[in-house]
Amino acid sequence: MYGTRGSLVGFVVAFCLATAGTAGAYHTRFVADNCNYAAPTPTSYITRDGSATVALRARYEGYQWGGGCWNDNDRDDSPNDPTSDPGTGGEGGDCSGFTFKVWRESLTESDAGFYQWGMLRNVHGPYTASRFKYGHGAPNITSSKSGLLKMDALASENHIGMIYAPNADGTDQIIEAKGEAYGTSIWTRTYRGDSSYSGVRRTGWSS
Repeated sequence: MYGTRGSLVGFVVAFCLATAGTAGAYHTRFVADNCNYAAPTPTSYITRDGSATVALRARYEGYQWGGGCWNDNDRDDSPNDPTSDPGTGGEGGDCSGFTFKVWRESLTESDAGFYQWGMLRNVHGPYTASRFKYGHGAPNITSSKSGLLKMDALASENHIGMIYAPNADGTDQIIEAKGEAYGTSIWTRTYRGDSSYSGVRRTGWSS
C-alpha cells in the first residue's frame, strides 16, 4: 500500500514539474512557420505616402515584443502570447521594430539609406524606442513636435508611434504596435502634447 501511494505521489510531482516546464517554454510557431531572413531591397526613392502604405499592411496584425514579422490578413495569428518575451515566436513587430521596417532602415547604424524589408522578413533592427527618441543612428534625428509631418514619429523612453495624420484639435492619428492586448493599428493619441514624448524624424524622404 505504501509503495503504491509513494508511486502515485511521485507521478503527480513529476507531472506537475513537466507541466511547469512546458508552460515556461511557451512558443507559438508563427515565426518558425512563416517568416524568413531574406536580404532587403535597397531603394533610392521613398515617399511618406509610400511608407504609410507599408505601415497599413500591418494594421490589425499582432504584436510581438522584440519581433518584426507579420502577414496581411487583418488578425493576430498568435494571440495572447506571454508579454516581454522575444522568444515566443509570435506574429508582429513591437513599436520600435515596426518603425524600423516602415522607415526602411539599415541594420548598420551608420547607413542612412533606404531598404525595403518584406512583411515576412523577421527583423527588428538595432533601435529601441528610447534610442529613436534621442535620434540615434544615421537615419534618425530629433525634430520639433510642432513641425512633425505624416510618418514622422513621437517617441518616449518606452514607446514610439508614427503619425498617420494630424487632427485639427492638436491630437494625431498614430499608427503603432501598441502591445499584446492591442496589436497594431491606428488610434487617436495625445503624444504631441505629452512632455515625455519627443519628435523624431527619419531623414532623406523623397517627398
